[in-house]
Amino acid sequence: MKKKKITVAVSGYFNPMHVGHLEMMEKAKKLGDRLVVIVNNDYQVKLKGRVPFLNQKDRMKIVSAIKWVDKVFLSIDRDSSVSKSLAKVKPDIFAQGGDRKHGNIPTSETDICRKLNIRRVDGLGKKIRSSSVLIAQAVKKKVYPVKYASRPNLKIGI
Repeated sequence: MKKKKITVAVSGYFNPMHVGHLEMMEKAKKLGDRLVVIVNNDYQVKLKGRVPFLNQKDRMKIVSAIKWVDKVFLSIDRDSSVSKSLAKVKPDIFAQGGDRKHGNIPTSETDICRKLNIRRVDGLGKKIRSSSVLIAQAVKKKVYPVKYASRPNLKIGI
């Protein structure tokens, strides 16, 4: 008899991606066999009062390149939760990063997890970075990427 593969889902804006997101995904992958990452859509980014640093297509492409990720799913939700997306993905486990704890989780996510018997794992990893702080610091310091200036021999691609 085959053992059922455990699907773990995580979600995030990844606007922009940073090392804390990578730590969360790495730890989440260890909880099961398959990792599905739900990427919040551009509408949700705007609901949060932010401007998409990267559009949803670019964020999905970046996330899909991460070695622990088996599938990327664009959120179908039109609020700040991913409850409808969770109902569609139907993971065994829904894991969240270090900044997500009991007090700041949308009720609709808690309800759908309870209804579909999805186990929750909250506070996965530490709050290492904040995308909004990184953007604010870059704007304040007028820090903009310089094309490979510090590594002139860097080869991009394979």
